[in-house]
Amino acid sequence: MLWGRRRTRSTALTATTLTAVLLLTGCSAHVNAGSAGAEKAERELSALDGVQSVRGSGTNNLPFAGEVSVRVTADDDLSDADLRRVTHEVGRWIHDASGPGTTYHGSMEADGFGFFLEGRASENDELLAVVDRLRGDDRWLGGDVDAPSASGTAGGNIALTVREADDLVSGWDAVRKVATSSRWDTASTSASWSADQSDDLPAYHAPDLRIANDVAGTDDTVGDPTPEIAAYERVRAAHEVTRASVTPGRLLMHLADLDDVGDATAIAQQAAPDAQVIVDGGIVTKDEPQGDDDLPDADDYAEADRLAAVAVRPGVTAVSLTPTLVDVTVADPDAVLATATALAAAAPADPVTSIRVGPKADTTNGADGADRDAADGTNRLSVDGSPAMLGASIQVGTALRAFLPAASEQFSTNQSVAATLSDAGQVPAFVAAVRPVLPEGTGLHVRLADRGTGGTTDLTLRDGKLTAEPLRDGEQRGADRTDLERALLDAWNS
Repeated sequence: MLWGRRRTRSTALTATTLTAVLLLTGCSAHVNAGSAGAEKAERELSALDGVQSVRGSGTNNLPFAGEVSVRVTADDDLSDADLRRVTHEVGRWIHDASGPGTTYHGSMEADGFGFFLEGRASENDELLAVVDRLRGDDRWLGGDVDAPSASGTAGGNIALTVREADDLVSGWDAVRKVATSSRWDTASTSASWSADQSDDLPAYHAPDLRIANDVAGTDDTVGDPTPEIAAYERVRAAHEVTRASVTPGRLLMHLADLDDVGDATAIAQQAAPDAQVIVDGGIVTKDEPQGDDDLPDADDYAEADRLAAVAVRPGVTAVSLTPTLVDVTVADPDAVLATATALAAAAPADPVTSIRVGPKADTTNGADGADRDAADGTNRLSVDGSPAMLGASIQVGTALRAFLPAASEQFSTNQSVAATLSDAGQVPAFVAAVRPVLPEGTGLHVRLADRGTGGTTDLTLRDGKLTAEPLRDGEQRGADRTDLERALLDAWNS
């Protein structure tokens, strides 16, 4: 599943940390203003009492103008008073270093809790009051605090990361109490936990468990997730929950065991009857569209769920679902064909529009699937298609069994086939196998193994004849490509 929204990075857990990020732009007496500003910040901020280390980086945008980013780490276990002192000293440093045309922006981080510096000391004190209520509790790793804007355009945010999964609900209670006592009624609040909570997590890493008062992908209106929290706790008491997103009116959970999904769904629906309860488990996961205000309801997955039950069979290692997509991961070519055949026999229906069966897709480079598979040194086969054209894709995939790695995609908007030949001598056998089943209009990508891009050619089946695609700008037709292309055209069109 795709859970929640952006996960903030916490600082290392071994030290109390204070981070100030400063942005300097404008004129300077130094031609390399960014670099010089970074050195100055490191030198001067390191002298502040309670500062453990300072890291600065500068960008020299123009002569005598630049940008500087500085990270300040404080000594361990700062008291509230010392943190306030250091915060004010950093704020004064920003103010005093300012000059004509110079703009500074700062953010602080204390004990893993980050917040942006405001323009006035009193505003920073308001932020620190929130941070101080949370930091120092060994159950929390850190988080982010943003004050509501004076204009009301931003409601504010308090995000907490807990150390243990068992503390998730306690963390949520702590965040809500702080928001209420601070009168941040419009703030987005959340508590989260991840199995791997190292400081090296990507900035957009989604937490494994998350409770929040707003729903990612909606208009961010805050609400009360109390019924959904009760449902989550009841399910967790009965089954192993490995991922969860608990928000007002919406509860998504992934269970360790696929067989527990039915019971867990019933438990959750009883506890939160008005919520959308979406549960998966084991090798089956349900993904949600990103950035879509119209999030799918639980019932929207009904057809995909039905097909997933067909797809869970020997050799299958993962089944990923959206309301419109069934993506089955299976490595063995024979298992690919058997699984795709079973899905086609199940007569896929709306709203499912796409079925993919094959090895896990490699999206790390722009090469086509066959080229990637060949680079891996593996014999891979994938069969993709719309419900109406999956049968045709299976027929093509069966014909490609001797020409791996290979792939067949058959959709009304895209018909393509990729295959690999050991050498041009395989062309007659390839044509004999594929000609009876290749749909009209299909684009055909054929490559010679171990020849690189110079041993590939692209053709299209039009009116029963193969035609070679014209060369793209900068492309050359080398000897391998020329020989392969000629052999294919002669064998097919003769």
